[in-house]
Amino acid sequence: MSDQQPAISPEDLENAMRKMPAPVAVIGASHEGTLGGLTAAWVTRVSLDPPLLLVAVGHERFTWGLMSGSDQFTVSLPTKEQVPEARLFGLKSRRDVDKWSQVDHVLLGEGIPALEHCTARFLCRKTDVFTTGDHDCFVGLVIDAQTIGDLPALPMRGGDYAPAKE
Repeated sequence: MSDQQPAISPEDLENAMRKMPAPVAVIGASHEGTLGGLTAAWVTRVSLDPPLLLVAVGHERFTWGLMSGSDQFTVSLPTKEQVPEARLFGLKSRRDVDKWSQVDHVLLGEGIPALEHCTARFLCRKTDVFTTGDHDCFVGLVIDAQTIGDLPALPMRGGDYAPAKE
């Protein structure tokens, strides 16, 4: 067995990883006039000084190509009221549907789309990209941050984006 392969069944690993708290974020990207985006749960802040966010995106995702070709990306944090938007960006590909045409959005920086209605959004300038397994990690310097509302951000719960049951 390779030193890099965990000695755990894939099912056990997946079930345990789903317990790890994660935000639900809609990532916006644009390259050569094409707007794209996806829902990501692998998003984290990595530094306060300078302010840096990290987004992991699978190589097979259409948005990965847009992010690779652009200097900026956005991170929008939807609220519990925006499960349909989170699912749209998480379950549909830009190869098949223009997701941004179906939601209210704003363009930030160099024309990068972000959700208009969300709890917070960030505009990031890409500072680094590195490969980790089947994903690339895009590190972005936060060049704009906006708090839009008081509702909490939508969390990832297991394999779905859903608010906690009250």
